[in-house]
Amino acid sequence: MSSASPLSKSQYLRGLQCRKSLWLYRNRKDLLPETPPSLQMIFDQGHEVGKLAWKRFPEGVLIEADHLHPEDALQATAAAAKSGANVLYEAAALFDRVLIRADILARNDAQTWDMVEVKSSADIKDVYLHDLAIQRHVLEGAGFPIGKTFLMHINTDYVRLGGIDAGSFFTLRDLTEEIKGLIKSVPEKVRLFQATAALDSAPEIDIGPHCSAPYDCEFTGHCWRHIPGYSVYDVVRISGAKVAALRGLGILEIKDIPDGFALSDAQRLQVLVEKSGRPHVDAPEIAGLLNELEYPLHFLDFETVNPAIPPYDGLRPFQQIPFQASLHLLMSPGAPLQHMDFLGDGKADPREGLAAWLAGAIGAAGAVIAYNAAFEGRCLKDLAQAFPARGPALESIQARLWDIAAPFRKGLYVHPGFRGSWSMKSVLPALAPGMSYANLAIADGAQAQSAYLRMMRGDLSQEAAQETRRALREYCGQDTLGMVEILRRLEEIGGGREF
Repeated sequence: MSSASPLSKSQYLRGLQCRKSLWLYRNRKDLLPETPPSLQMIFDQGHEVGKLAWKRFPEGVLIEADHLHPEDALQATAAAAKSGANVLYEAAALFDRVLIRADILARNDAQTWDMVEVKSSADIKDVYLHDLAIQRHVLEGAGFPIGKTFLMHINTDYVRLGGIDAGSFFTLRDLTEEIKGLIKSVPEKVRLFQATAALDSAPEIDIGPHCSAPYDCEFTGHCWRHIPGYSVYDVVRISGAKVAALRGLGILEIKDIPDGFALSDAQRLQVLVEKSGRPHVDAPEIAGLLNELEYPLHFLDFETVNPAIPPYDGLRPFQQIPFQASLHLLMSPGAPLQHMDFLGDGKADPREGLAAWLAGAIGAAGAVIAYNAAFEGRCLKDLAQAFPARGPALESIQARLWDIAAPFRKGLYVHPGFRGSWSMKSVLPALAPGMSYANLAIADGAQAQSAYLRMMRGDLSQEAAQETRRALREYCGQDTLGMVEILRRLEEIGGGREF
């Protein structure tokens, strides 16, 4: 990209986070990784929310020219404003060599323009204020007199009943006063970022918290390439100050952390396990947890989506919608392992069908084992509230939940292979090396969400939809089968019971 080309709003915000990231984005786009499904899902959701926002300010003129045709967008914006349009969507403005696209511009009674920035989030973040400040600076410089500056975000108390009511779905916040101080510093920052983009090489900026705040940077693979795959940054809940102290001592690898370095008990245990290469095991405590289990054993896992715009009646924005469940069942010690599952069709609300399936598949007795069971508990509670006829059965299931992640979360079993994490994706390969998610078509929850959302939108051919359903069932089934293997390994560790 030419250093003379204008900065965009997103590049300005990138510069605020890290000028090295800005330089890399402008000059080394070859280093950008492929957009992961989880991030693409966020982008797609943002576009959907942005279009819904137009209903809050209806009868506007859409500036259709995309980012590849900035001159066309600028000309179309000028023509629409001159023609007397009262509302503009995606209006383009250029000033101070910064090009922005405003979500919504609406004329007010004073014949100035109110600016509305739309966010598919539930609250106001500091970075949003900078977002508003750069837009107002450019719009006013380009000849648009701006009255009020609004941020419009999602009202999480909204409950869908029938069609989406844009007036109630959004919360409109006037932040005109809050950004006045920020606007004063915009010209200086613009000059700094333009000078940064024009440098022959990237500025020397070390890695740190800014690599992931306020947004995850796409260039971490490049900037962190000198950091070991398992490093002091991976010590559980370690502070930035302690990381800085260790790096000041020239220490990057966990095994090199001195014995006398101040750490919490959990951190110290993680370091000791890494240094020794042997797991830490509290067999009596593990055995005590296992003794709580009563047959039949039900291994349960949900997959969910939580779209910003609720797709069905009775739902709130971002409410978790369980669309899939996998269940492995052990009726008694040594009994054959049974498996059954449920998967919505992507067309209708899956919740009532899932509630009925759960009530029929899980009996009135026996433990219900889940990994991070609090999540399954919340899903069951929501289902019971939504479908009272199934309430008693679902509440019984919820009351019998047993969290198989507890031994790892509590530090009763810490394995070097966990690498400081007790997530299912870390624990399972360490305890059952033959079980991995690496070769699955859908390998994590974000991919599962993205796949089901594509089914909901009807984006898939019949053949692709069938393959997606197969991949979803394989992935969710791996989670519950993985719990079976983890329980068997815990039994070997804790001794006593046979599962």
